[in-house]
Amino acid sequence: MSDTKQDRELAFAITNAARALRTAFNEKAHHLGLTQAQYRTLIYLYRQQGITQREMADILEIRPITLTRQLDQLAANQLIERRINPNDRRSFQLYLTKKAEPVIGELTTIGESLMQKATRDFEQADKNQLAQMLIHMKDILLSKSAS
Repeated sequence: MSDTKQDRELAFAITNAARALRTAFNEKAHHLGLTQAQYRTLIYLYRQQGITQREMADILEIRPITLTRQLDQLAANQLIERRINPNDRRSFQLYLTKKAEPVIGELTTIGESLMQKATRDFEQADKNQLAQMLIHMKDILLSKSAS
């Protein structure tokens, strides 16, 4: 198989695996009324309470308007709150509400269960290597010199 064909097969495999994981997660979390994208936002916010919307968009690598729609939905579900940034009154800082804690717990359990199922035949070293390789690939593609 030529390198070009192997590269194409690898690209399809990565894309298809990501899509399958996202679809399975959304099906299992459907009863919570949240998508995988909203879950990612909650998890990053859990790790960095008080982050600004701009910083969150950068971390999630999405456009601010896309994040705003997610935040509007999360705020409507009373899972997050926006507070005026005391250092810049033009921006908001994001915080989880108490209502978010059990939701994050359940979403984390769903995610862990799916990953255990998806990687059940993998050795831990292989999982670590795969994660590092995918992170490296993403970093290369997002670097300014990746033209």
